[in-house]
Amino acid sequence: MLTLVGCSDSNENNSKKAAEKFVRNLYTVDAKKVAEFNKLIATPIGGAIGEGVPKGSKTGPSEEYIKIMQSFDKNIQPLMIKEGYEGIVADKFNFLIPNICAKGNYTSQVTEFILGKNVYAEKEDKVRYSYETKLKFISTDGKAEQADVTKGYIELLKENGKWKVCMYGVTVRLKLYR
Repeated sequence: MLTLVGCSDSNENNSKKAAEKFVRNLYTVDAKKVAEFNKLIATPIGGAIGEGVPKGSKTGPSEEYIKIMQSFDKNIQPLMIKEGYEGIVADKFNFLIPNICAKGNYTSQVTEFILGKNVYAEKEDKVRYSYETKLKFISTDGKAEQADVTKGYIELLKENGKWKVCMYGVTVRLKLYR
């Protein structure tokens, strides 16, 4: 019995670590990531539409565009189940913070991450927490800083013995988000 309680505590600690790792990867944007975002914006998508192209014909995004897009997800995709990842990409949430940083000439850091209680209580394979993330946006010249806060929820499932994010939502948006 004591072993099960210890496993349960360890189980919840592992889910909390996975949640924090995901949020830190999502909200931390360094100068390299800002440069990648600016390159993404400047790269033509590659859809061939226009004069000389048969009506209804369209090619997909260029390889360069896809490669840059995928670079944004290399740290979060392994932390998510397939459906959760597809939701983040469909909502373009993976580009929100890099976009804010690029527009405002910032980088961003998570200064504090707070998780609430697991709303599913006793379930062993599913957890859902409310969260609060405190951020610091630093101007690229390092002369100015701005604090901001976002709140929401994060749900994780066990997949092949590892905690992975299946749902992520924001209930309080950043002030810098316009």
